[in-house]
Amino acid sequence: MKIPSDLLPQPSDRSSEPLYRLPVGILALGWVVSTVVSIGGWPLAGLFVDLEPGWLLWGCIGGAISSVVGGAGLLILGPWKPRRSGDLPTLWLASTTGRILAIPAVAFLIYSAARPPDRPFVVGLAASALVLLAVEVPIIAKAMLAQIEADESAAAASDD
Repeated sequence: MKIPSDLLPQPSDRSSEPLYRLPVGILALGWVVSTVVSIGGWPLAGLFVDLEPGWLLWGCIGGAISSVVGGAGLLILGPWKPRRSGDLPTLWLASTTGRILAIPAVAFLIYSAARPPDRPFVVGLAASALVLLAVEVPIIAKAMLAQIEADESAAAASDD
């Protein structure tokens, strides 16, 4: 059954929506820092706590898996492309949700194949994902707020 075109909603004109970009360099630096913290935290913890054999390795592997999937999620977001103000938050949420679902899926495949010790592997995965979120959320929020303030001040200046 075909719906007549006059019954379909017409696309709205979105040309008046501002375009925003995310700070690619700062996001990349944040990803590198979160990766170093997530993977490098295990050897550092090994200096102070006696870890069972293999825990250091599998904690680092869990952190690396989560960091790679998180980095891929940031690349899928395409922070270098300007996006409409209404699309950027939705795209970031979709990318974050995709990462949060993809990390356990990849981890399950590796866990099923290699049977690592579960505690360090899961802690490495979770810690890395949380560190990346803790780094990326303030970066994106500050960039968006700065661009919104710039747009509002430009609009206020043009009204005067």
